[in-house]
Amino acid sequence: MTQSTLNSEQALLIWLQSLQSQQAAPDTLEAYERDVKHLFNCYPLDNPLRYERNHLQFALGELQAKGMQPRSLARLLSAWRNFFNWLSEHHQSSHNPCLGVQAPQGHYPDPKILSLEQVQRLLDFVPDPINDDAVALRDQAIFELLYSSGLRLAEIIALDLEAVHSTHYQSKAWVDWDEQEVQIATKEERQRTVPIGSKAMTALKHWRTRRHELVPLVLAQQPDQDPDSFCALFLGVRGQRISSRVIQKQLELRAKQVGITQRVFPHRLRNSFANHLLESSNDVQGVQQLMGHAVTESTTSLKQLSPEQLAQFLQAHPRHNKGPAS
Repeated sequence: MTQSTLNSEQALLIWLQSLQSQQAAPDTLEAYERDVKHLFNCYPLDNPLRYERNHLQFALGELQAKGMQPRSLARLLSAWRNFFNWLSEHHQSSHNPCLGVQAPQGHYPDPKILSLEQVQRLLDFVPDPINDDAVALRDQAIFELLYSSGLRLAEIIALDLEAVHSTHYQSKAWVDWDEQEVQIATKEERQRTVPIGSKAMTALKHWRTRRHELVPLVLAQQPDQDPDSFCALFLGVRGQRISSRVIQKQLELRAKQVGITQRVFPHRLRNSFANHLLESSNDVQGVQQLMGHAVTESTTSLKQLSPEQLAQFLQAHPRHNKGPAS
C-alpha cells in the first residue's frame, strides 16, 4: 500500500495486527483501537498521513470539553503517539503529528481501589472447608487469587486444574501445585509465572477437595465430551467452566455480606493488589511484571525477574507473608 493510497482504517488494522504478532494482550489491542478511533471520529481523514498536530490538539480539546478526564486524555495521546510512531517507521516517513503535542493538564485521580481494611473484611470472611458448600470454597479461592496474585479475570477463568497438553486439548493457564505457581501461556499473552500466596494456596487446596461436587456424573465418566469443562479449575453450578458474570455476581454478594458499600468488581481487586504491593515494596518493576503488562512504553524496557526473585519480592504483599500454605 503506497502513501497515496493509504487508508486510515486499514492502517489502524495493520498496526493492531503487528501488535498482535508481538503477543500484545487482547485488552491492550481493544484499548488502542478504541483510543485511535476517538481521533478518527473527531477528524475522519481518509489518509492517516494527512493528520497534523492541530488535528490532535483540537481533538484533545473537544474530548476534554465533553468531560473526558486528564488521565484518559493522556492515555489517548499515548495510543496516538504509538500509532503514528509505527506509521512513520513503517512508511519511512518523517511525518509525525504527535511531536510537540501535550495532553491537557489537570488533576489525575488515583485509581479506585479498596483499602487494606476493606480487603481484609472481604477475604477474611472465610468459609468452613467441611461444613460450607463447594460454591463458597470456590468463591474464596477465586477472590484470594484475584487479590493475592493480581491475575486478570480472563486468566482466572482460563485456569485449568493442571497442565493438559494433548491432541484434543491444550491448557492456556494452569496451577502448578508443587511449585505453588500459576502458569500463564496463552497465545494472546506473553508467558509468565505468578507465585501463589499462602492464603490463596490454602483456599485453592480446600476448593480442590470439593471441586468434584460440581462435576456432573456424565462429564466425570466421559471427559472427552467437554474437555474444556473437565479440565477447568473453577466450575459453575452446572459443571461448566465458570463465567465472568458469575464471578462478578458472587464478588458483589460477598461485599454486601461484609458491609462494603463501595462497588467491588474483579479489576478493582487487581488494582488494589498492585497499589498495596507498591506501597509496601516500592518496586515498580516487580509489580509490572506480575501484572503482565506488555507492549507499553513503561514496560518494554524492563528486565524480567526470575521466579525466585518474584517469590521473594511478593513477601511484601499482605496476603503472602503468613508462612507456608496448609
